[in-house]
Amino acid sequence: MKTHRSYRLLGVASVVTLAACSSLLDVKNPNNVNQSDLSNPASAASQASGVLATVARAWGQILTPYSMATDELTWIGSRDAWQTLDQGTISEPTNEFVDAAFFYVGEARWWSDETIKRLSGFDAANTLPDRNDLARTYLSGAIIYTMIGNLFDNFPIGSDRTTAAAPLGAAKMDSVYKVAIAYATSGLAIAQATGNQDLQLALTAERATARYYLALWTKLNPAPATVPVASPLVNDAGAVADANAALALATTLGVADWRYQFHYDPTTISTDIGFEVNERLEMRIGSTYVYPICSVSGCATGGKTVAVDSLRLKDPIDNKADPELTRFLLSTADGFLKHTRYGPLTFLSARELQLIVAEAALAASNNAGFQAAINAERALDGLTAYTGVGPTALAMLQYERQRRCECGHLAGRFRGDHHSRDVPANHDHRTAREQLLPREPSVVRRTLKRG
Repeated sequence: MKTHRSYRLLGVASVVTLAACSSLLDVKNPNNVNQSDLSNPASAASQASGVLATVARAWGQILTPYSMATDELTWIGSRDAWQTLDQGTISEPTNEFVDAAFFYVGEARWWSDETIKRLSGFDAANTLPDRNDLARTYLSGAIIYTMIGNLFDNFPIGSDRTTAAAPLGAAKMDSVYKVAIAYATSGLAIAQATGNQDLQLALTAERATARYYLALWTKLNPAPATVPVASPLVNDAGAVADANAALALATTLGVADWRYQFHYDPTTISTDIGFEVNERLEMRIGSTYVYPICSVSGCATGGKTVAVDSLRLKDPIDNKADPELTRFLLSTADGFLKHTRYGPLTFLSARELQLIVAEAALAASNNAGFQAAINAERALDGLTAYTGVGPTALAMLQYERQRRCECGHLAGRFRGDHHSRDVPANHDHRTAREQLLPREPSVVRRTLKRG
């Protein structure tokens, strides 16, 4: 399995003895990095790792409020702002947890753009020690822009440190996917030139994903009168070509079940979503997926625990607990519920690429192509092949996207599926203040003028 570990930009502080100081306040921080130091090409690798760290941290933060709003998580704790999201109020401008997560996403966006500019300058001057550092920074930049497009209806891209900028506007949010595609394309050209196949795979997969969600965005904007939309299936030639190319390369590299994951540990950074679920016990896995179910907001009756008795989501053909969801939640190696705040989180995967290909085939009424792609994905779990008997093809696609932890559960992909293809959410906890409405194609709505 190919994964990428995130690192901090700054080094670990060395021990400074008190005797070395002329006074108690005369202490120099060895971690201080001046702006001028970033202009040294020798720092390029550290800067690229710093970008990866900020993007990984943003992902581990923003997933928590997003997954609450989509009912992938259910509130069982004591904080009112989590209850607000659980009950469907998603446009509250003072929600403390959405506000807190936003800053990490803004930081990752800004740091990605700045580092790409700086390392591109080194590259143009032929002073960049390793061009792969620029390629992986392009990858991180593409990921954060895709993340913004998938999770936000509006975002202030032009903000620069202390200089604020107006948000793009909801009608222009497609531009973030276009930036992601451009970044991935630039990074891919470098990875091909250096012969780095791992980076080629990740960048091709990222570009396929960005192209897919750009095409999906166009189906949901302007907001449709009803959902699911009349023609919900995405068939984008560029996305399919990239998905097939990435899948072929994954096979060549011997990683058919490839994932691009952010890894966390006590020496680098942690995730808020792991902390809130596994340590603070503020929320649990949503009742669509697991038992015991939670019957009311706050789980006053039933399910007021993060423990999972059994998997509620079952395969429609084999009628058994979904194996991929089981792995994601309960695996001793990397299960989300087994690793407190340090479990890995996936952003890209071969499984999602297979579903991009399958959906395009179904949109083109290519049943053979659809079954081939769906079954290639199902074969990764040893599930019975789909032959068209039983569930409809669309129902199979809905299920496969819902069950896939890489492109469904706890992966920031739910809002598009819910509004375009009517993939169900658990609405047990919605109230009269419900705002996840057909004309509201976003989940985490933020129109913030901060950068």
